[in-house]
Amino acid sequence: MTTGTPPHADRRSDNSPSDDGSSAYGESLADIYDSLYPATDDALGSMAAFLQELRPAPAALLELGVGTGRLAIPLAGLGYRVHGVDASPAMLAKLHENDPSGQVTTSVGDFSELVVEERYDLVLTALNTFFMLPTQEQQLACLRGIHDALADDGVAVFETYDPQIYHRLTEATTRIGHLAPDALLIDTVQVNRSLQSVLVVHTVVGPAGLRKVPEVSRYAWPAEFDALARLAGLRVTGRWADWDRSPVTDRTEKHVYVVERQSV
Repeated sequence: MTTGTPPHADRRSDNSPSDDGSSAYGESLADIYDSLYPATDDALGSMAAFLQELRPAPAALLELGVGTGRLAIPLAGLGYRVHGVDASPAMLAKLHENDPSGQVTTSVGDFSELVVEERYDLVLTALNTFFMLPTQEQQLACLRGIHDALADDGVAVFETYDPQIYHRLTEATTRIGHLAPDALLIDTVQVNRSLQSVLVVHTVVGPAGLRKVPEVSRYAWPAEFDALARLAGLRVTGRWADWDRSPVTDRTEKHVYVVERQSV
């Protein structure tokens, strides 16, 4: 097993955030992110079992887009040596509040320009984070960075939505839900199918007033993802509909990819 924490990284990095959409998104939603995307025990258990089967703890694990630590902190609790990268200092500040014992180390950074000084047994990119890179070029650059970050026998795991969920939308749609007893979440979704681009505007209505946060993602079709991985020196070794390794079907809502370095 390898050591996953870069020597220069500590719990509170002095690196500057990248001035991009993912940073702005994180800065705007850090205080309510855990309410937007709650991590249930069942979902965490399924994901942890999936990762343990691939590379058991105490493997060195790098999470890209670590956010508030909703996944990283439980994984560290299972014995993984976890380092997280995120573009948003506010997200990482929230992570450190959630992780007072400092099990997870972090650094601020744009993971489309990933540079690490150590190599990892596992690289995790969960909850559609890979699709938050808005261009094919950035997605390819991210995969190349992951290639360099992986140990020789390491594996990378991606969790993404199924592109069909949004690609089939032909007009703007609105979803309304309760964020908290005194807060409402209104999501407006627009899709540019020619660019494979999705714009979701999160509107939060609560005691503090109204807040709008745009979220842009760029989906890659499975065949495109496979091709990008090959260009980055990687190969897809498995794709499932969920952490339980259920098969992909026409009704699949997400994909879980496992990727390894290509054999020479």
